[in-house]
Amino acid sequence: MKQLLPIIFLAALAACTPSEITKIEQELTLAQQQRNLDAQLNALKSLNEYDNDRWQALYLETLNASTLLSDAQRAYDNGNIVTAQIGAGQSKGINNSLQADTLLRALSTDYPLTELIDELVQLQTTTSKNEMSLTPFFNQPPSKWNTIEINQKLLAINTKIKAITAQIKKLQNTQRQPQSYQTVLVEAKRQRGLLAEQEAIFLRHLQQQLSVLHQAQFAKVYQTVVEQLNNFDERVVASMIRQDQNKLIETMQHQSELLYNIDLILKQAGSARHAEFEPFYLAYIQLLNKSKDYREYALQGKAALALFERVGAPNNFYQQYQSLVSEPLTLSNDLLAFARSQNESKFLYKKY
Repeated sequence: MKQLLPIIFLAALAACTPSEITKIEQELTLAQQQRNLDAQLNALKSLNEYDNDRWQALYLETLNASTLLSDAQRAYDNGNIVTAQIGAGQSKGINNSLQADTLLRALSTDYPLTELIDELVQLQTTTSKNEMSLTPFFNQPPSKWNTIEINQKLLAINTKIKAITAQIKKLQNTQRQPQSYQTVLVEAKRQRGLLAEQEAIFLRHLQQQLSVLHQAQFAKVYQTVVEQLNNFDERVVASMIRQDQNKLIETMQHQSELLYNIDLILKQAGSARHAEFEPFYLAYIQLLNKSKDYREYALQGKAALALFERVGAPNNFYQQYQSLVSEPLTLSNDLLAFARSQNESKFLYKKY
């Protein structure tokens, strides 16, 4: 029996003649040129059985690519686009096959998910954070704020909110709705809300600061007007307070221009915070500007001063703001890998 084993082994080797091996090698070359993964694997399986030392490494590599692609296809069929994309991308990285391209192209319909993920990831970059950061303005009085810089910050925040909103709508309008869509949509809405709240906190901080600085001055002028209107003609009252009011207008010129520009940029940017901010701006103008009708001024000024008193209540807005900006992005590594893989495959997508 022991003498028969070497004979059987030699016979097995002899079963593949040199010409047949050459033919299989030619089939492998053709399969590689055609990027046919299945044909490559079949040829390599035979070649590996013939000469394990020469062909094993390439055979195992191709087998790995095939296994990854098969698993990815099953994941795709089951609606798991994240696993499917990652697996198909890994398979293509090992073996640039047409079969991998076919699956990756099928997954291109889910590229809106990647666009939304990219938008959220970009939020976390140092450049983006610096562009939208309002932190410096919590550490100096509004009289020192640069109006142009404030406008740029608010515009950047609202541009980002709009971009995220547009991607959310695009994703919601797609026919496919796997679980990964819902996961990213929830996080996108959370990040959008954080941006909106950062802007709101900053604007409340500004209102508080101006109220603390100017409420007493406004109240003094207002009280003078009310008292004098009871004793003198309105024209006389105007001449009596003109000097104090002109001085107030001059002193608060920067702040009034700042408020005007902020109100304008919020309106132009379509910020939802404009509706909350505008009443304060109008109250400020009502109390500051010289009135043509001082009896109307006295009537409306009471409500304006009441608003100033409300927004001037003590509050640690800086701490709230810092808490908001420190919130991390809560997307899994798999979702991030999915987006990276899709971007690497983007050249395959005709519509992109």
